Amino acid sequence: MKILEFITPSNIGGAENYVVNLSKKFAEKGHEVFILSSVSKNGKNPELSFFKFLQNSGVPFKIMAAGFKYNPLTILRIAYFIKKNKFNIIHTHLSKANFIGALAAKIAGIKSIATAHGLNKKSQYRYGDYVICVSNAVKENLASQGMNGGKLGVIYNGIDTGKFNPGAEGLPKRKDAAAAGSGEGSGGKSFNIGIIARLSREKGVDLFLDAAKFVLLKIPEAKFFIAGTGVLKEELIKKAKDLGIYNSVYFLGFVGDNLISFLNELDAVVFPSLKEGLPLALLESMAMENIVIASDAGGMPEVVADGKNGFIIKKGDINAIYQKLVFVYNNTGDIREISKEARKTIVEKFNIESCADKTIDLFIKYV
Repeated sequence: MKILEFITPSNIGGAENYVVNLSKKFAEKGHEVFILSSVSKNGKNPELSFFKFLQNSGVPFKIMAAGFKYNPLTILRIAYFIKKNKFNIIHTHLSKANFIGALAAKIAGIKSIATAHGLNKKSQYRYGDYVICVSNAVKENLASQGMNGGKLGVIYNGIDTGKFNPGAEGLPKRKDAAAAGSGEGSGGKSFNIGIIARLSREKGVDLFLDAAKFVLLKIPEAKFFIAGTGVLKEELIKKAKDLGIYNSVYFLGFVGDNLISFLNELDAVVFPSLKEGLPLALLESMAMENIVIASDAGGMPEVVADGKNGFIIKKGDINAIYQKLVFVYNNTGDIREISKEARKTIVEKFNIESCADKTIDLFIKYV
């Protein structure tokens, strides 16, 4: 099968990683895959260049120099590209690609399938043939807007559990969260807490900082690491200073290829989102046997079973974040069991192999 993956990115985040990881897996399974992309808004920053990201992926790609506004010329250019290269199906991601790609597919005479990565409006999918939802919460959101249920299905995100593995060759053996509070291990007492998110309002990074202030009153040695970029960076830096916790908070920016090493150094990862689909970072953290504390937003409760493989809190509940982090710090045996169960969940239910197989099976129905 010849597959065109089409995305209109704004940065390098979950959707962008999903496209590359899925494309690689499709290629491994013998399919011909090509990625079509617009220019990332962050293209001027080499660290966040989607062009560079695609270059490093090894997947054939094209950056189309077009504004990708909803105009006939852009749509016709994509339709021509589809017909010229004889693609069997187009798989679209993010709002502009979903809208434009579906129209171009109709002109080119092929089917279009979109993946809904978040809690989006149904209007962007109006011309598509089918929508893959990354969680039941995403599906329910579109169905609640009156979208035809026959056009909706759930295929959970998947990650490479061989790559995201605390036992992988070359990684130093990580101390577990239980050792953090007891002073076990050569490093003595430490407690490293992370968040991996775009620095935008819906990700709840400000709540992470509010909780950090209370945690530091109880655990002065705690350190808080923020991995991600976004429009709120300066506002969040100011907030950390105003809270008097700036010396314990580290703004790391885009961690990129260092993500696995970063996760390996953490004792707990917090996902305080107010709005969410199903973040890849949650799956990656759990695969690395991190203790995760996630809000009940979107599809996260579909992955995290409270008290079994992580912790679920009510979104916006700063006190709950604080309480769970203190529990993780002070606890011992139960935490080890939870971290092991977290990885087991991802290996069994949220691996890239299963995600790719289910997606290909769906494509075959439409080709």
